[in-house]
Amino acid sequence: MRKVVRHTTALVGTLIVTLTTIAAANESARQFFDDYVRLSASFDSSVAELYSDRAKIHTYRRYPHGTERQMELTGAQWKRLVAMAMPLAKVQNDKSLFSKVSISRLNEGFKIKANRYSNRKCYTDTGYYMIVAPNRSGMLEIIEEYSETQPHSNC
Repeated sequence: MRKVVRHTTALVGTLIVTLTTIAAANESARQFFDDYVRLSASFDSSVAELYSDRAKIHTYRRYPHGTERQMELTGAQWKRLVAMAMPLAKVQNDKSLFSKVSISRLNEGFKIKANRYSNRKCYTDTGYYMIVAPNRSGMLEIIEEYSETQPHSNC
């Protein structure tokens, strides 16, 4: 009986440590995303530094006449684009608002999914996600991002 109690106690202890570790890891991913949202909303071009140079940035666009286009950039290309576009985004108040945020653990990082609402074009991108993983220094960075855009405003 003592062996069963010790085994059960050890199992419960391991489960508590595991759940605590998972909760702390999810909290770090949530904090990372909150920082991303804050920097983006304040048009701070340092948001680009959250991306790995090797990240894969996927954008999908559907036009009203039915044409569909996909674009893929590296993180390095995206960083340069963000630096150039941020002043224009600020003038146009081109903010994204995020809702229904969910975080799931992946092998080395996290997948953060959300509904992304475009303030400027009045539409919701329900396919939005980013994948974050620790870099060599142990800091989270974006290694993949996917968004869906449209050319015309629904406003």
